[in-house]
Amino acid sequence: MSPDEHLRRLLLSETDRVEWKESTRQSDEILHAVCALANDLGNSRQPGYLLIGVSKSGAVVGVDEQRKDELQQQLASRLRSSKIQPVPSASVTDHEWQDRTILVVEVEPYPVPPVVEVDARAWVRIGTSTQKANHADLLRLNERRPWNRTPFDTRPLAGTSIDDLEVRSLRAAHASEQAMDDHSESFPSFESWLAQRQLGTILQIGFVPNATAILLFGKSPQDSLPGAWIDCVRYPGIDRDGVPISRRPLTGALRDQLDVGWTWLAAQNEDRPAADNGIQLAFRPDYPEEALKELLRNMVQHRQYEGTNAPGRIEWFTDRIEFSNPGGPFGRAAEGDFGTNSDYRNPLLTSRLVAEGYVQQLGRGVRRARTQLEKNGNPPLEVETDGFTRVIVRRRS
Repeated sequence: MSPDEHLRRLLLSETDRVEWKESTRQSDEILHAVCALANDLGNSRQPGYLLIGVSKSGAVVGVDEQRKDELQQQLASRLRSSKIQPVPSASVTDHEWQDRTILVVEVEPYPVPPVVEVDARAWVRIGTSTQKANHADLLRLNERRPWNRTPFDTRPLAGTSIDDLEVRSLRAAHASEQAMDDHSESFPSFESWLAQRQLGTILQIGFVPNATAILLFGKSPQDSLPGAWIDCVRYPGIDRDGVPISRRPLTGALRDQLDVGWTWLAAQNEDRPAADNGIQLAFRPDYPEEALKELLRNMVQHRQYEGTNAPGRIEWFTDRIEFSNPGGPFGRAAEGDFGTNSDYRNPLLTSRLVAEGYVQQLGRGVRRARTQLEKNGNPPLEVETDGFTRVIVRRRS
């Protein structure tokens, strides 16, 4: 089929796989539409299409021809933002029709679960409308793949129950959403609400949390996932022979591990003279703090939690810091230089870390760390992979 004929068919009518928007200014609605097309509630297994520059009546109004390249770039960037998680595969192209320019977003169905969400809310296409997913919609989506074929972080964790979760903050969020709902009397129960938030599933034995729920909200995640902790050690020299100067195991939920770990890293870092400008002696840290924070964030986000009891490790020597994690780079992240390509071994965990505010910019962390190290005067990152991923940061000389 020619591109013109394909576009002509997309302009015939809206369907559950085709939606029209008049302008790129409808930013939230665009994200909701892409989210819904990625979730593919009808299980068509076919690409979905969002046409921008087409009114709801089907009239081709077009986008600003002079700004089409800029609008494409803005749209592509928006579709890779942390607002939509996990990030679906989508492409943006421009097409001419009736002397006007239309932007076409082609969205591939995401192999859910996990379900794609915008700001932690799932959207689906019902006929020709985009709607918030209800409990029944989420059940349909979550039942699509056998559990043994889904990412580890989405699977119910055997032997756990709601009693293994620290639910105070979760119950507060549930109550807050219920109070704001127009139909609070029919608002889902707490356990159904947890299931809607992709934090577990309701089985015959009751609600069973998944690995993401246990890692983020568990009372003691290490009871179920013994390797889900990080051993932080500082040595007095350049090898492991000396008696450690400092040791701090990072245990508990991942949010606590990040908070405590960032504090530990900051406490080990030292400022040393960097340059004398003739007026005052400038000092600079041995390592840029934000780069260290990013590498710790990367550890908890991307490590392998399944099938290993080995913890992550941060080893601080006098000349370097080594960050090591079970598991090699995952999927496309294994292609090219470390940090060049993004992929997610734990897509649901990643989306929840975004929702909790612990991850801000997806796919850019290692690149940002490299840039910060260069600006601080540190040598480039060194990476070794042998079943573990080891990232070595050399001290500023």
